[in-house]
Amino acid sequence: MITAGIADRVIEQAIVRNLFTSSATAARPKVDGSQDTLGLGASIKQALRPIKGRLTSQPAPSWRMAASVLKRGGFQPRTVFDVGVAFGTFDLYREFPDAFYYLIDPTHESLRYMRHLAGQLECEVLNVALGDHDGELEIEIRDDIQGSTFFEEIGPRAVSRRESVAVHRFDTLVGAFERPALAKIDVQGAEHTVLKGMGERIRELDAIVVETSTLATIKGGPEFYDIAAYLKSRGFVVFDLVGFGRRPLDGTLAQLDVLFVPDESPLRADRRWTDRA
Repeated sequence: MITAGIADRVIEQAIVRNLFTSSATAARPKVDGSQDTLGLGASIKQALRPIKGRLTSQPAPSWRMAASVLKRGGFQPRTVFDVGVAFGTFDLYREFPDAFYYLIDPTHESLRYMRHLAGQLECEVLNVALGDHDGELEIEIRDDIQGSTFFEEIGPRAVSRRESVAVHRFDTLVGAFERPALAKIDVQGAEHTVLKGMGERIRELDAIVVETSTLATIKGGPEFYDIAAYLKSRGFVVFDLVGFGRRPLDGTLAQLDVLFVPDESPLRADRRWTDRA
């Protein structure tokens, strides 16, 4: 971020540099003796162009920002799937309070929070995991239930216990639902199997937010390019960034919360950069 004082000096230097190095037509006397002020204005605009982007403050990725873009595009989900509830995805609930929610999480700890949320949201609580098959899997329950996973973590972690939980495919568990529909998937490395378990019904979704890794911290875990490639094969593309996380070890970027929409979504119809010349 460039401070105001530094920005002023950068602008002054850029203008002076441009005026002495650009075309001699800038501010030259015209035939009638007046100054070519249009040329001077164009030169100043040209001088400022390289630093314009550096002086523009952009808000950090957030649910609020991404939701505002969706709403401006006319997108208001009638159905939301919160896959991997843990303590609750409150930013999501605040942005779309009138949607019908499917709250999905396999742990007993999360069930308590989902039942509490059921008093605040119109929803159905499903105390199961989603995957690419119907059956059971052993899950490692963490002291912080948001980190509970089916996979082996690289490095130390605080484990509460391990237990078997029911697993279902999305396309066999969920019946008909109203659209537009949005799915949020935060499942600690199981996002690829959850997406596969949607089968052809993934095409009934109008937006998908996936927490995915740029640097997988579980053995054999998928990374961003795996998820993006799979969703591309199903007709979905990146639309927005909802959030990101850096690992405490050294600040390296480790996670992205990415919003995907169908390639032909109306949200992608307007390809202009700006409405001003």
